Amino acid sequence: MVMKIIRVIFMLPLVFLLFTAFSFAETGGVDNIFSFGVGLRALGMGGAFIAMDNDPTLAYWNPGAMAFNQYKEISLFGTRTIADTYYFAGFYTNPTTNLGTLGIGAIGIYTNGIESYDENASPITGADTNYIHYQILLSYGYNFSFGLGLGATAKIEQMKITDYRGTGASFDVGAYYNPPKLPWLSLGLVVQDAYGTGIKLDEEFEKNTRIYKAGLATNFLITEKKKTRLSFALDSRFYTDNYNPVPGGFLYDFSFGTELAFSETLMIRAGYKNFSPQYINFPVGISVGLGVRLFQKSRKEGRERGGFGIDYAVTFEDSEWQGPAELLMRVGLSYRFGKSVDEQKKEREEEIQVLIDTAIEETTERYKEEIENLNVQHEADVADLNTRHKADTADLNVQYKEKEQRIEDEYAKKEAALISEGQEKEEEINQLKEEKEKEINRLTEEHEADVEDLNTRHDRVLSGLSLDHKNRMRDETLKSEGYARGLQFFSDGQYQEALDEFEDVAELDDNYIEVQDYIQLSKAGMKDPGSYSQEILDIYFRGMDLFRLQNYKEAKAEWEKILKIDKYNKLARKNIKEAESRIERLKELDIEE
Repeated sequence: MVMKIIRVIFMLPLVFLLFTAFSFAETGGVDNIFSFGVGLRALGMGGAFIAMDNDPTLAYWNPGAMAFNQYKEISLFGTRTIADTYYFAGFYTNPTTNLGTLGIGAIGIYTNGIESYDENASPITGADTNYIHYQILLSYGYNFSFGLGLGATAKIEQMKITDYRGTGASFDVGAYYNPPKLPWLSLGLVVQDAYGTGIKLDEEFEKNTRIYKAGLATNFLITEKKKTRLSFALDSRFYTDNYNPVPGGFLYDFSFGTELAFSETLMIRAGYKNFSPQYINFPVGISVGLGVRLFQKSRKEGRERGGFGIDYAVTFEDSEWQGPAELLMRVGLSYRFGKSVDEQKKEREEEIQVLIDTAIEETTERYKEEIENLNVQHEADVADLNTRHKADTADLNVQYKEKEQRIEDEYAKKEAALISEGQEKEEEINQLKEEKEKEINRLTEEHEADVEDLNTRHDRVLSGLSLDHKNRMRDETLKSEGYARGLQFFSDGQYQEALDEFEDVAELDDNYIEVQDYIQLSKAGMKDPGSYSQEILDIYFRGMDLFRLQNYKEAKAEWEKILKIDKYNKLARKNIKEAESRIERLKELDIEE
């Protein structure tokens, strides 16, 4: 046990030197060794990166800002520092159109040739001479529609010094805000090591230092045509020295950086890190950087996309224990995959808009046909009603004539019989004629009443036909216009408004075109992807893995399994369309999957 303590005591100065050599601040030497930072874009800007966006290393700097990343991108860099020590980092970010952004990264430091001594200060030749310290970072950020990004990064950390090992874990939380009405401004907040277990080597315990960071950045487009962009960033951090507590509170410092980008092809950077009114050690902290991106041109689409990036950064690092400040130079590589999130969304919106326009054209044509059919049917119904009315009127007239003739014939016989009996019957004949006139008058009145009743019923039916025709025309108009509005709301992602329109249409006609499908699709659109079952999410991510490997047919088959569980699942439907589009493109290029 004594031997172990002695070996640890002799190694602690080396560990302290490694920490200070890679520390941003000299106000107590309390930073984690990985406070050196990652990503040559950020390091070229002096580490003022809390409120910047669109970089794969934001899993380290601010997972909230990572939520606004546009590209699937990988970034790698490594450098040889003092005393044959190597520092390396690699990050990958995977933004999605509606499920947030996933990030993974690794940071490490390695050196060899550490000497161990016993209690008599004699070298221990059989001891392990390596020092390796690394972190694995798993990050997630979600971009809310009103310009707010929230995220968290979980960090698993392991340290090995000669024969001693220690493992720890911690996590960061971050927020990023880009006001929609002020697109040139962004704000960032981060709590680094919000919680951590620290690392214990034998009896020695290295405590995590919680650091609070705040940042502000501006982003101005200087020329629209060439897309020249100028960015400024200012960060501050606040923390407590665990080893030399300052009475009254936090220590603090600032970092400043700027970047001039020409069409995202050439970027020039400069910065000054971790300065404060109490501590300025010029030129330590000064950094400059350069970035070049080599875009690839899509043969099919005729435009630049993705491609390699090469970044270079030079900083003055503090090495007081060695002598004057020295320059530290680093080179890194990055690669962007495919289309940006905005391009994917735009393409998806264009595809949806084409579908919506087609559907609106279909419902417009259907409306015209229905209106024409209603008019034709109405005219036929009116013509049929008029024909029947004329026939009924003619029948009434015939019946009247027949009854009138019967009366005439009946009274003619009676009158003839009276005449044959002689002159004395004249009075009875006159009376008979009066009775006949009364009978004919009564018959005429009845006939006129029947005709009037027939006309009234005809007018009533005709009015009913006209009202029914008007109502059906109105309903058809309401269905067509409501369906069109619902489609437009649906294409704009306003699913509640779309659902209201489609349900109104369904109340008029529950079988109208595809209204029932769109009701279910609107409900699916309103559903939070985070509420999907684990089974659906597992299938979805299996499909994503196959899609990234360009196994589009297999990815499509996986997502089709989701539709068997949830017929209207919007993620599955969207990804199936994208897979079909990729398959079709490969066919056009005569490429086998």
